[in-house]
Amino acid sequence: MPAPAQNSATIREQAADWWARLDGGSMDENELKEFQRWLNASLEHRLAYSELENLWGELDGLAKVETSVAPKSKPPAKRALAPLIFGLALAASLAAIWLSPYLQLWNADLQTGRGEIRSFTLSDGSTVHLNSASAVDVQIDETHRELRLLRGEAAFEVSPDRNRPFRVYAAGGSVTALGTAFNVKLAEEGAEVTVTEHRVRVELGNGRQTTEIEEGLAASYDAEHGLSQAKAADIGAATAWRRHRLVFQNRPLDEVVAELAHYYPGVLLIQDADLRQRRVNGVFRIDDPLAAIAALETALQLHTTHFGDYLILLHR
Repeated sequence: MPAPAQNSATIREQAADWWARLDGGSMDENELKEFQRWLNASLEHRLAYSELENLWGELDGLAKVETSVAPKSKPPAKRALAPLIFGLALAASLAAIWLSPYLQLWNADLQTGRGEIRSFTLSDGSTVHLNSASAVDVQIDETHRELRLLRGEAAFEVSPDRNRPFRVYAAGGSVTALGTAFNVKLAEEGAEVTVTEHRVRVELGNGRQTTEIEEGLAASYDAEHGLSQAKAADIGAATAWRRHRLVFQNRPLDEVVAELAHYYPGVLLIQDADLRQRRVNGVFRIDDPLAAIAALETALQLHTTHFGDYLILLHR
């Protein structure tokens, strides 16, 4: 099992702080000794700092890759911003990766890489379908069936067992199967639950809020707003990722790009707020995110600038 998220996150933050101070070259002898003491205090400290050094080494390599230049018709000022945008995107990507718990997920029982979708059969006969860049911990024994969605999205097809409830924990809540099939997706601050067969019970705050969701309905929850009312769900759209598709109906561009980013190995950026609110309708293949971006470019009359293979900027 991975280390508790709070402890590992604190160690990563400390490592990032030490790295920044050392990189700045302003540390005196006492601070260097303090850093050495911190480094020698535990194996976790040394591993965290080593991983950060390796990650920065990889990004330094990316920064040296030649980037494509905006078309000559673009104003010089915009072209001059390209290196800055690229650098900021790399820094933002590093922060998002490093300060999240995702780097600690390699010990998850089930997981997928970016762009990978897999199905797993559990020891009780149930099936877990994992979306791209997702991870699940599994604890199944003679009396319990408990899973924890650590990252991403998963669909569960549950093998009936009256003596062992099938329960999935995600984002501070739990989903207990009262039937056979449901989908759980981690959102920015909580989770979304869609029931594809029979029904489930959702609990938040150690049972302070409880609701049952019937087949064909969906609900979401987070710590700030609690449990939402269940509403009709587009089951085909909610499970389209299992068929390697994404379906969008009147969705803002920023949400569409955020979904596509789960399948693209680089960074996708939108230039301004107006573009982010453009509405999108369409079906896209998740195994070809570049084709999806090209389709958006045509449909919404946008332009894209590609900075190497690692950053795409959507702009007017």
